[in-house]
Amino acid sequence: MADFRGRPEDEVTMQPDDALRTIEAQVAMLLRLSDRTRRAGARARGEIERSAYLVLGVLAEEGPTSVNAIADALRLDPSTVTRQVLAMEQAGQVVRAADASDGRVTLVRPTDAGLEALERTREVRARLYGEVLDHWSADDRADLARLLTRLNADVDTWGRAHGSR
Repeated sequence: MADFRGRPEDEVTMQPDDALRTIEAQVAMLLRLSDRTRRAGARARGEIERSAYLVLGVLAEEGPTSVNAIADALRLDPSTVTRQVLAMEQAGQVVRAADASDGRVTLVRPTDAGLEALERTREVRARLYGEVLDHWSADDRADLARLLTRLNADVDTWGRAHGSR
């Protein structure tokens, strides 16, 4: 089984249980390394907080959206998103306004500053991953992108089937 340092397993034929243990360990380490990278100078690189990044990503894709729709898209509790949106509003990244077609609904929309911060963060992160994956072939990067997308979709499907938001 690969260790946390990601040593190759070329010499070893993995059994199915070994592969699952390796996946679990590597995902845990990826989350830890990503967190370390994020905390180590994210603001100095011009990145926004992870919660703002995710909310702004939904808004950039969907346009003005209710807190409940954002919560659903991010698989979060609406109360959590409400707190995030309030902080983002104070930071000038979003504005809230009543829905013209249903005054009971409040829509959240990104400000120009919020969209600029999102784009700046995307660029910073793309450069970082570009450096990290520089020695990978285009095919390997495409495979990683495809498999990460598939993993996220399958984890989400499993979570929804098992009562997670």
